[in-house]
Amino acid sequence: MVNIRCGSCSALLFKAGQGAIANLIEIKCRRCGTINHLRPIEPLPDRHERPAKDSLCGSTYLPK
Repeated sequence: MVNIRCGSCSALLFKAGQGAIANLIEIKCRRCGTINHLRPIEPLPDRHERPAKDSLCGSTYLPK
């Protein structure tokens, strides 16, 4: 478990397990009223893969 704390006053906001944050979270601190923006550390699993090097996408062809 990881302690998630306020960026301004370091008050404990919540405790989270590995991979618990799946998307952007905004949480207001009870102590100082700061709105904290949290996002996942790991990339989303449905991201697009890079095209292969053999692919013609994005390459420029200059005739001789």
